[in-house]
Amino acid sequence: MAIKRYFLSKDNTITNAYKSNLITRGTGSNMGASDILETFVIQGQTSASLNASTAEQSRVLLQFDMQEVLSDITNGTVPSSSVEYRLKLFNAPHGDTTPLSYSLDLHMVNGAWTEGRGLDMDSYTDFGESNWEFARAGAAWNSTGSDYYAGDGFITSSFLTGGLEDYDVNIDFAVNKWRTGEYQNHGFVLKHTDPVISGTLGTFFTKKFFGRNSEFFLKRPYVEAKWNSSRQDNRGESIISSSLADASDNLNKLFLYNSIRGQMKDIPGLEHGSQYVLVNFYSASAGLPTGSPLLVVNSAGATVTNITGGLLVENGTNITGVYSCSFASTSSFDTVCDVWFSGSKQYFTGSFDPVQLNAGELTHEEEYITSITNLKSTYFRTSKPILRTFVRRKNWDPNIFTVATSDIEPEIVDKSYYRMYRTIDNMEVFPYGTGSSQETLMSYDVSGNYFDLDMNMLEPGYSYALKFTYYVNGKYKEQPETFKFKVEEE
Repeated sequence: MAIKRYFLSKDNTITNAYKSNLITRGTGSNMGASDILETFVIQGQTSASLNASTAEQSRVLLQFDMQEVLSDITNGTVPSSSVEYRLKLFNAPHGDTTPLSYSLDLHMVNGAWTEGRGLDMDSYTDFGESNWEFARAGAAWNSTGSDYYAGDGFITSSFLTGGLEDYDVNIDFAVNKWRTGEYQNHGFVLKHTDPVISGTLGTFFTKKFFGRNSEFFLKRPYVEAKWNSSRQDNRGESIISSSLADASDNLNKLFLYNSIRGQMKDIPGLEHGSQYVLVNFYSASAGLPTGSPLLVVNSAGATVTNITGGLLVENGTNITGVYSCSFASTSSFDTVCDVWFSGSKQYFTGSFDPVQLNAGELTHEEEYITSITNLKSTYFRTSKPILRTFVRRKNWDPNIFTVATSDIEPEIVDKSYYRMYRTIDNMEVFPYGTGSSQETLMSYDVSGNYFDLDMNMLEPGYSYALKFTYYVNGKYKEQPETFKFKVEEE
């Protein structure tokens, strides 16, 4: 699964707002145990709160465990490159006035702070650190209201049109600085912009988000890593080179999977950085390679008798036990055999049936029927199943031979995406990942499309639903089928 979520390790709301007597400020108050986070700027509630230095403010401190991210990168759970990191906070509805047409700035905090155990967000009676004056016990902020890096590369600003939006912002700038060790991870401070604080734009009540202590599991704030993990194995849909397609579209990609007792293992001598595997292609006779190696075109455009393959690298991460090669086929044979070898050692012989591209046929809008062949009704939170879909055209009309054949070939949909939501309230767990990250783009091989799910992302005791959308003929079309399952604690 190309999504990993890191829930916050601590959060807090700090404020210099007046208490109810409009005399004493709540600068020593702590709200670290509250289930709500809050931002606001109040101008002119008293004669002493009319400018930037005295305006009443509330800010949010946030931090997640960067060591968990680094560990996941090291063990290959998250790729080392081509990953987008986003901070997500979810709107908490309330009956107070909400701000309209405003921006929130997110800065990297430049010193350690503690969360605290305060709860009172109304009277500011729970004292402790962190607060407006102190980052932690005995350590005051250098500047009241938190210390943070400012300037280009240290801030991201997000415009919100109304007071009910969720907060969703790219934080690659911070994660990259923390990954390299250039800066230490002390989290973020979320605050109104300086023009708002200065009083030139008036008062902005009150934006609330659910905090990490919220009872609503799917509303707790988190950092989300997402990337494209799809793998396109063309063994089931290889093509013969044609002038109808450009060079990149004429390329076919094949994979070799080395599984030992159910575990993916590198082939000895063909580990990453070692000797490369070679692939020869032959015409087939009775399902076996025959004759001399066929001429093929490599990814550089050269015509060769063998293709150099190697251990698969995806988004900067070595994929254990998976090898790949790319080529363009120049020969018209009904069946072609691919032989993977190194020196005198032969590792694998497969086959595929390349097809010829044809022009002149009108492309129709296709209708599909989709099923998940191995979906269970219930999963434990520790489960990470690989789910396979079987897709066929709705107007598929089998002949007598097809009906009598036990193995019916699936339809492969190159651009197939999934989404998930909780059934009881339609709360979206993750949407279709059709944007730049392509995080829910499904893989495919000769057996059809597939994807994996990390059930640890889901709150147990609830049922969830999967939906699919296919990008065909220049547009997305959501499929009518819905697939449901439940998640339980083990």
